[in-house]
Amino acid sequence: MDISKHVLASALLAWLLYPFAGLQSLWVLFGGVLIDVDHYMYTLFRFQRWSMYYSYYYHRYHRREFNHYEPDILHIFHTWEGFLAVFVLAFYSSPFFFILQGMILHIFMDFIILFKYDLIEARALSFFGWLRRRDYL
Repeated sequence: MDISKHVLASALLAWLLYPFAGLQSLWVLFGGVLIDVDHYMYTLFRFQRWSMYYSYYYHRYHRREFNHYEPDILHIFHTWEGFLAVFVLAFYSSPFFFILQGMILHIFMDFIILFKYDLIEARALSFFGWLRRRDYL
């Protein structure tokens, strides 16, 4: 999904939470948008390319233009283990509670697109499952 849609949705959720949480609600933006840093990490490790433009272009256009959807791509912050880590941290730190809300919104929006285009197998949903499928475990 386009990053601008994640920014808009996260900003709307932060705005709705602001009367109850004040400036703490801005953490929703952090969780809802910066979760996608793992897309950059993927292109960095997979293609050894440091360019953020290359990463954006690869995920946004290249894969669609050439119908090149690799199955089982690991976006570490989009796995249930990533969510579990933030969930546990939310019990100890209130910013992580709001970061988790942004991440939940983000992943919900991503799943709408993945199901719409029948691409659910394009993303690894579990880090340990991904390791096992690659015979690392």
